[in-house]
Amino acid sequence: MYRMLIVDDEKNERDCILYLLKNSGLPLEIREAEDGVAALALLKGWPAHILFTDVQMPRMGGLELIQKALALYPDIRPIIFSGYADFAYAKTAISLGVENYILKPVVPDELSKTLTTLISQLDADRENFDKQENQKLFLLQYSLQLAIFGNFDKAKAEPFILEQFSSFRYLVMFTFKNDFLVHKSEVFFDNLRSTLAPDGVSVNISPEQAVLFMRTPILDEKHFCDKLLAHIRAEFSVDCYIAVTKPLSKYQSFKEAFSFLEQQMEQRFFLPDTLIFLPDEIPVQREETFEDDSQLLPLIQNALASKNKSLLQEYLTHLFDKYKVLVNQSQIYVKFLFSNVLTILYPAIPIYASANFPPLETMIANLYLQPDISEIIRIVNDVSKPILTSFASGPDTMRKEVSCAIAYIANHYSEELSAEILASAVYLTPDYLSRLFKKSTGKSISQYIRQYRMEKAKDALLHTQKKVIEIGIQSGYPNYSYFCQSFREYFGSSPEKYRQEHA
Repeated sequence: MYRMLIVDDEKNERDCILYLLKNSGLPLEIREAEDGVAALALLKGWPAHILFTDVQMPRMGGLELIQKALALYPDIRPIIFSGYADFAYAKTAISLGVENYILKPVVPDELSKTLTTLISQLDADRENFDKQENQKLFLLQYSLQLAIFGNFDKAKAEPFILEQFSSFRYLVMFTFKNDFLVHKSEVFFDNLRSTLAPDGVSVNISPEQAVLFMRTPILDEKHFCDKLLAHIRAEFSVDCYIAVTKPLSKYQSFKEAFSFLEQQMEQRFFLPDTLIFLPDEIPVQREETFEDDSQLLPLIQNALASKNKSLLQEYLTHLFDKYKVLVNQSQIYVKFLFSNVLTILYPAIPIYASANFPPLETMIANLYLQPDISEIIRIVNDVSKPILTSFASGPDTMRKEVSCAIAYIANHYSEELSAEILASAVYLTPDYLSRLFKKSTGKSISQYIRQYRMEKAKDALLHTQKKVIEIGIQSGYPNYSYFCQSFREYFGSSPEKYRQEHA
């Protein structure tokens, strides 16, 4: 729909034009004014796409109106409709850049033809503008992704990218419990931009996780996140974890801010029922000395050796209560500690009860797969035991498990992959494997999978004649649109364009 302003001091002329246009079927929202002064006042609050004006009018004529309208809106399209006596004025208007004029009395077919042609030009201009804006957005998303992973080179960036970077005020991270973003990413963020984050720019990290760059200051983080979560539940019937940074001015780089968000999301292990993580609620990481835990394990062993029921219960209760509230600890350490306790306790299970429990190795593997501390406490409380697994006892074992995970990715990259699937394949918890993987490779599991798939897709584009949709499926992206979006974000251009430029 385009806005058109009709300006003529004769009401019958305006009524005639209005009548013809209302029956033309053209996509126009029409307003009218009796002279140039009234028209200019209206234009200041209602920017029109088309200015349809007479030449000779009281107070302000059409030529002066066109000059002032073009000063306000350089893209406005003026049309003059003039009597024969005014044609000299029309020539002056044409010298100002006015390309369209209609002689009075207006011929309906001529009016319809002129407006149809003009609307086609406006459609083409709008399409070209949208294309340019989309290209800028893709380049911005690509640059932002490089920045959060520390790979952005300011010296090579275009000026508008740096200008955009300086406009962002906050980062918000969304983490879903499934691959929600594979099919709903575009709809999800379009919805947020139309309601709560009109100026936000999204960057997908994985099928489960994305970051939203906010330009608008968040005055109350809790209120904003509560409103955001309520909106997501109402619109999409799904829960997700939300984390928000402090103002970006508090960080040295986007990478540092992104790392802070990752740290916030780590708190899910200790707070599985918490969906919102605010910046001021993240406790400072303390030095991991654990003298108290080192003293507790021998006490548990002594209580077992002496068969002292009350002391054993006291020590275990102390351990459980401590880690129910201690949220500033490493997940790996907590699982390591409780696996040790389980290993100590397991041999003491009475013979009559041993049939109720699986082998120790199975219990240890199950413990490492638990998503939160409450489940670990439940396992240990049931049998009196956390655990230390043999595959988590030293750096060689860690490297072996990471190598197995990498090999699994190479053999199954066209299939569904996640930290959970890889962890199950190597008998580790997803959280534990994720930490070992990042320590060994310098990348998170989702980053590595994405990089591997993108490189495989690139290789197929350059060295095979397969269709892009087939390459997407082969590379682990059954959704064509999501594959093209991910490829563009990773390489900075669409798969088709990349093939054209590099094949």
